[in-house]
Amino acid sequence: MKRLFDYFTGTVFVELRGTSPERFFNVCRSRKIPLYDVSTRVTDKGTVYVAKLKLRDYFRVRSAAKKAHCIPYVRKRIGLPFFIKKYRNRIAFFAGGIYCFWLIWLLSRFVWDISITGGFVHTEEELLSYLRETGVVCGMRCEEVDCTEIERQLRIDYPDIGWVSAELRGTKLFLRVAETDMPMLQEENNTPVHLVATADGMVDSLVCRRGTPLVKEGDVVKKGDILVSGVISVIGDNDVEVNRYAVTADADITLKTVKNYSYSFSRKTEEHNYTGERKTGYTFSYGNKKIFSHMPSHSYTNYAIITEDAVLSLHKHFPLPFRVKKRTVSEYIPEVRDYTEEEANALAKQALDRYISYLTGNRTTVLSADIKTTVGKDAVRTEGKLLLLAEAWEQVAVQEDEWRLRNADEYSRDNDEPSGGA
Repeated sequence: MKRLFDYFTGTVFVELRGTSPERFFNVCRSRKIPLYDVSTRVTDKGTVYVAKLKLRDYFRVRSAAKKAHCIPYVRKRIGLPFFIKKYRNRIAFFAGGIYCFWLIWLLSRFVWDISITGGFVHTEEELLSYLRETGVVCGMRCEEVDCTEIERQLRIDYPDIGWVSAELRGTKLFLRVAETDMPMLQEENNTPVHLVATADGMVDSLVCRRGTPLVKEGDVVKKGDILVSGVISVIGDNDVEVNRYAVTADADITLKTVKNYSYSFSRKTEEHNYTGERKTGYTFSYGNKKIFSHMPSHSYTNYAIITEDAVLSLHKHFPLPFRVKKRTVSEYIPEVRDYTEEEANALAKQALDRYISYLTGNRTTVLSADIKTTVGKDAVRTEGKLLLLAEAWEQVAVQEDEWRLRNADEYSRDNDEPSGGA
């Protein structure tokens, strides 16, 4: 704090030369003129004294030095008064600096960038469009951003987003979301249904909660076979069926099934041999408005366009509303060649891995794969079989004639004939 005060008031370093330096120090002491960091230094002209004093005391020292027949040579000046005196003719420069700091302060009061991470089903463009509809846009005041309200509204409007965090750092709004694969709550289905196999296979496991299971573990079934019936029989005395009623069958069933796999693609591919010829253009924008855009013309027949977008930032959490977009157009010569056998096999394996990953994401386990890849002259073909463990069943509505007995009216005494005696 003392250094800062000394800088604003100004400090002078003097070198004292004369015949009576001791008298000079005595006069300064009697007049209560403080001297700091007094030391001696040997020069070619003899021993001299060096001292530090404040600017306001320097003018008082001059009369004391004259009385002691000494000369205080100024060797160094430090402080704001000397800085202002040196640059007093550059008022426009300092005014510009003050205006620049004021402009930075003003820009720091607004949101200039929105970052969204964690979304897969809901893309960044979709969520940005949603935020614009709710009034959260780049250029709004920071004090108008209610992070808690943004989080609450997102969870209401997007039920499949399980977690969301909104945080404002500097002039950048960070929005992080976590989507869930939990099924949405549905109304209870009261329609009577069977559980029917959707593929040929063998029952691996069956846990029935409602309905009549018609198969057991290890049974071989065909597509369309009823696995769990939605019809429940009521058995009376002597094992006689006295009634039936329909329910919504419910069970956990997994089948081992065999699926044919086939994938093919052309062996020929096109490569780009760049010639080194390129044209570069720039676009400068402020917010959503373009300030300057330049893209030189070209006569390339085959070319690729690469766009780089950068945001001017003072800090990672302090982006400014100025963007620079660089667009490069590079010429290339197309060249058609054949994949080598190693490349073709690698591409076929990548396609198979993507398909297995897709099956896994749909709650299907691949137990084994018998796949063969054939690299032909013009095409690459992959064929084989996959042994899967999956929930290969679907719901099929129960028809009324499947559960209503013909003689049910006899037991319920519900008929059109009048009852009672004559």
